[in-house]
Amino acid sequence: MKRVDLSGKWHIRDSKGEFSLTGVVPGVVQADLVREGLLPHPYVGTNEDLFKKIEDREWIYEKEFDFHEKLSDEDRVDLVFEGVDTLADIYLNDVYLGSTEDMFLEYRFDIKSVLKEENHLRVFIKSPVEVPKTLEQNYGVLGGPEDSIRGYIRKAQYSYGWDWGARIVTSGIWRPVYIETYKKARLQDSTACLVDLEGKDAFVKVNGFIYGEGDLEVEVFVKGEKMGSYQVVERNGEKFFEGIFKLKNAKLWYPWNVGDPYLYDFSFVLKESGGEVYREEKRIGLRKVRILQESIEDGKTFIFEINGEKVFAKGANWIPADNILTWLKAEDYEKLIKMAKEANMNMLRVWGGGIYESEDFYKLCDELGIMVWQDFMYACLEYPDHLPWFRKLANDEARKVVRKLRYHPSIVLWCGNNENNWGFDEWGNMARKVDGINLGNRLYLFDFPKICAEEDPATPYWPSSPYGGEKANSEREGDRHVWNVWSGWMNYGHYEEDTGKFISEFGFQGAPHMKTIEFFSEPEEQEPFHPVMLKHNKQVEGQERLIRFIYGNFGQCRDFESFVYLSQLNQAEAIKFGVEHWRSRKYKTAGTLFWQLNDSWPVFSWSAVDYFKRPKALYYYARRFFADVLPVVKRVDGKVGLFIVSDLRELKKAGVRFAAYKMSGDLVFEKFYDVTLPPDSVTLVDIVSASNDLVFFAEVQIEGKTFKNYRILRKWREMNILDPMISVSEKKDTIEITAKRPAFGVKIFSKELPEDDFLFLEPEEKILLKKPGGFSDVKSLFDYLKR
Repeated sequence: MKRVDLSGKWHIRDSKGEFSLTGVVPGVVQADLVREGLLPHPYVGTNEDLFKKIEDREWIYEKEFDFHEKLSDEDRVDLVFEGVDTLADIYLNDVYLGSTEDMFLEYRFDIKSVLKEENHLRVFIKSPVEVPKTLEQNYGVLGGPEDSIRGYIRKAQYSYGWDWGARIVTSGIWRPVYIETYKKARLQDSTACLVDLEGKDAFVKVNGFIYGEGDLEVEVFVKGEKMGSYQVVERNGEKFFEGIFKLKNAKLWYPWNVGDPYLYDFSFVLKESGGEVYREEKRIGLRKVRILQESIEDGKTFIFEINGEKVFAKGANWIPADNILTWLKAEDYEKLIKMAKEANMNMLRVWGGGIYESEDFYKLCDELGIMVWQDFMYACLEYPDHLPWFRKLANDEARKVVRKLRYHPSIVLWCGNNENNWGFDEWGNMARKVDGINLGNRLYLFDFPKICAEEDPATPYWPSSPYGGEKANSEREGDRHVWNVWSGWMNYGHYEEDTGKFISEFGFQGAPHMKTIEFFSEPEEQEPFHPVMLKHNKQVEGQERLIRFIYGNFGQCRDFESFVYLSQLNQAEAIKFGVEHWRSRKYKTAGTLFWQLNDSWPVFSWSAVDYFKRPKALYYYARRFFADVLPVVKRVDGKVGLFIVSDLRELKKAGVRFAAYKMSGDLVFEKFYDVTLPPDSVTLVDIVSASNDLVFFAEVQIEGKTFKNYRILRKWREMNILDPMISVSEKKDTIEITAKRPAFGVKIFSKELPEDDFLFLEPEEKILLKKPGGFSDVKSLFDYLKR
């Protein structure tokens, strides 16, 4: 098998004759126009608006290339587009090869009879707005938020705008394009999965698909050792191989906080008459996944079980990490996924309005032991699955995507869509039915579960998120999205009233890093309701909510800098409060995935890490509230209880300290306990009578590691926060921070990102940190409050 890369420079022009330029593949037109200086950067100021003006364009991509390889009669030659965005006609040497209809799919064309020594390749890309507009006029408006035309095109839905994302409706060849030559046949979508265990040995099922002719077989190797040889057979017009072998002393794949995410090196070798004609190399983990739905007093559980071990899911929702996807590089994925792991996350949910992610994403999750909840790409809209052409395209996409990604052990759930079934139940604008079925439910309830069962029986399927119970967004069973807080204008104290069984979305907005704001705005534009700031908060009344909750929880802002700081601290405190509540309910609640880990552009949003990968307060908080051990202080029947949540898989002896102070720094009580923590448990340590005016600190020590937390029982603006009298001892490589009174939101100012930030300190406590480059100052919550 050989490949001729056709990536690199292409000539691009638009249908109106305004633009003619050299572009880059993989790429999109919008990125090329910015690089060539023909349009300004879309993420600065209000420049996003300029990109709407080119949405109606058709674009022609052209490339000339030579091909001098000698071909035999047995050779096959395919032109491969791994991803075209989106609707395109393909021509080689003026011969029409075919069309692309789906941004998420690979397209292959047999070009052996068309190929010459000198070749001209042309890709005619249709407008991603005009075509779906025409379809909408023909078939009717679909119900749901954002631009409803998006339902008629299989393209990343967020590109039409979202309540955290810019509207940049891209066009281009967004994934690699190449010519592939091979003998007789090729192998695709090979996989292996765990069927059963017998003692320490595993029964492993392998299968994959073959395209081509000949007397073919597939040999399977694990770590270089041959496991078996399997004849290629044909059924229902498809050629495939499958078989089962026994793997001795098998090692299983686990989420990182439960066990080792072990991966085997698999080789799948396609042979004809004993000679190799094609191969696939993959790193595959073996695991067994179940969703435990068992009756409890207030409904049914929703617990992920991996290899017989219950796992409390701790993590966040993942959205595409750029509005212009081709600006993303492998190192961007590595940075973000490693940041998730370092924040003690064991699950990411790939949200259904984006893309089926890059192989870089899934490989990193495999290697790092991060579970993936994988949505199909349908979000917040009716989808026209009553139309035969759309249903066929949707099923083709689902089958091909599942086959392509199923070998990744990190994918522990396939989910039909994001919020559509909730919309059917409660939103009012998604109530249309055809033959008694909501638009989309033919896919989510009938087609997708069948496809997943056929193609990936080792991974469960779930119809929607949220889903379960009498209504999709039930507290009693299934997964739940909690948006009465924030979006419904309720404050985060209401999280404590929610008894959802798996919280797959909940969130609170916060500003991006100040340096990020400086990227998209001028100093005179830096006030909450300036048009540039409003452009960079996409939620309707998003800035108004930020102000409402800052004032409600902290009091008035002093200035724009305090607005940015307090919004971040408010966001972090909100999500901390929710996570503590739901983790302390383990396994009545069995997961908390906050909205959202990352951003697609620089914006005021729900993210923990902003577009430039600068951590917000929430990220630093997440490293603490997702730790394996979390002390939680909460109200219990008018008193104050101390609980210890342990995700450790072994029984542990712990030393526990529980203290309370007045804001003046006076110690009210200090208690010590020797506690035995059962594996994977929640332990009540003590319940005390205490005033609501105190600040409580809890500390757990296990085998030399310390886990700390704090709690106030009133709103911050009711706590009479005093100057904590922080002092900093600065040395060559370290800084030591102390305070005479309780200190919160302690922020480190430096050119280099600090190793930790938004800290809290007990009176006289010392925190020693590596000195960040360009260190200049330390401030706390007290410094940002208007007095």
